[in-house]
This record gives sequence, structure tokens and C-alpha cells, in this order.
Amino acid sequence: MAKLVLSTSGTIVHQCFLDQERVSIGREASNHVVIDDPVVSREHAAIFQVGNDHVLSDLHSENGTFVNGVRVDRHILQHGDVVEFAAFNLRYLNPRASAESEMDRTMLIPALSGSAGSGESAPTSPGFVAARSSRTHFPKGRVKIRGGARDGSIIELDRVVATFGKSGKQLAVVTRRPHGYFVTHVEGRRYPRVNQQMIGGEARLLRAGDVIEVADEQLTFLLD
Repeated sequence: MAKLVLSTSGTIVHQCFLDQERVSIGREASNHVVIDDPVVSREHAAIFQVGNDHVLSDLHSENGTFVNGVRVDRHILQHGDVVEFAAFNLRYLNPRASAESEMDRTMLIPALSGSAGSGESAPTSPGFVAARSSRTHFPKGRVKIRGGARDGSIIELDRVVATFGKSGKQLAVVTRRPHGYFVTHVEGRRYPRVNQQMIGGEARLLRAGDVIEVADEQLTFLLD
């Protein structure tokens, strides 16, 4: 099981297993991982379980979230990653991660992280992709947005993972695998819907023409 190790000046101050769907990190005592430093926001970041992976998400913190020295909005954690919080380091350990999962790991696409009409713009930080590359053939998919401020827009699904919805309200990811695209619930009380049916907590294989409902947008899945 994956775990987190919090340390400062080389001394371990806290350890915990990632055995919940959502693990919060911040200065307030109500967080699962409490970091007592004024630079850290009250609710600074959270880690969500998505399939076999864990996704780190910055919760609009004042000073940002950094993984291995690079500022991120969302990031699929890899074994050995270090998340930096002022004088504290939070190391992610998951040595049992499969080779197939690691091949597909990459920075999450920050586009569409804000809900339509919310006035929030998508994050612009470029991030970075995992070092491992592959010649595996992937299908080519895209989504056409119906409703909201981006009605009629077409988004190419040309990365491993794309996020849709709004953090803190309803968030889902579309993951590209060699055998197809899958949609998975990440955050929020309401699960996304595909063809008017809630997908629940499991990844759902998408087929051409499927209509995905997340937050206040409808996404028609298109496949070459």
C-alpha cells in the first residue's frame, strides 16, 4: 500500500498510509496530514485515488504546490516523488506500482479545471511529463462540449489523462489506455454520468457517441 512520509531537516515527523479516497494536507488540525508552518495554507492540497494511481491536487493554495521542484496544479504521483511544503518534504512511496501504470503516468492536463460560468480560467503552468516514453499505439479521441461557456468547443484527448469539472465540486478524469479511453470519478458528492447513468466509483470504458455529464457541462465522446 502506498504511504506518505513527512520530514523536516532530515527528521521524520509523520507517516501514514493512503487508505482513503481523499487525503487532505494543510495547516489546520482537521487535515489528514498536518503541516505546522505559516507558509502552508489551511487546506493546501489533497491526494485522490484514481484507479491504481494517486493524484495530487493543489487546492488554490496561496504559495502553490511543488513536486520535485516544479510547481503543479495536478500531478499523478510516482514512487519517490517529493512534495515540498516550505521546510517540510512529503515523500510518496509506492514501490508496488506496476510497470504498465508507470508507463502511462504523466502530468494531468490542467485545461477545463474550472466550471463553466465560474469566471475561473484554466491554470497555465506547463508542468512536465513522465520520463518514460512508449511506442504503444493509442486510439485518437476527443470530446465536444455541449453547454456552459465552452459550448461547441472540441478538446483533443492527446495526453494520457485529462481533467474535467471543478475541483471541490465535481471532478472527473478521462484516461487514455492502449485499449481505449476511461472516465473515472475523482472528487465530489455526485458521480459523473455517462448516457444519463451514474458511473459510480469504478472506471468506465467510453464508446464513440457516449455523453458524459460532469459539473455543468456535457461532453460528447468522439473516437477515430
